[in-house]
Amino acid sequence: MRKFGGVLLAAAMVLSVGVIAAPAGAAAGPQCAALTSKVVGKNTVITVSKCTPTTATGGTGGLTIVSSTTTSGTFNATVTWATKHGTTKASVKYATAKTLGKCATGTTSHFTITGSITGGTGTAVKAIKAGQKISASVCSGKALSLEPTTVLAL
Repeated sequence: MRKFGGVLLAAAMVLSVGVIAAPAGAAAGPQCAALTSKVVGKNTVITVSKCTPTTATGGTGGLTIVSSTTTSGTFNATVTWATKHGTTKASVKYATAKTLGKCATGTTSHFTITGSITGGTGTAVKAIKAGQKISASVCSGKALSLEPTTVLAL
């Protein structure tokens, strides 16, 4: 069983408003509609895509977290956005959800992501400001993904 953990996202992954990610299209602020991951050695490389506004994010971002078997915790994350769009830094908390929600068959864990933006660089800072709340609902199985019909809101 794969768990979520470590030092999350280097660019855009873990940012959304509220305790659980908002339905797709519902968030008024910056958001990402897709999240994928792959394990490389002891790390999990996360890519977020379909991110808006594209003028601030370039549409995609990435980060690397240290893979972990813990079911809850905190970490600092830095998301690196598409070329010349800068970074977003966040203080992130994750916890195992009580149910698998709408996660697909094969999901072994469901996590809620919360936290806040702590800073950043480049054009990303114009839309994703320090103090903004973040949240997401993440499914974990063979890889990480957003819970269907939700977004990572920044």
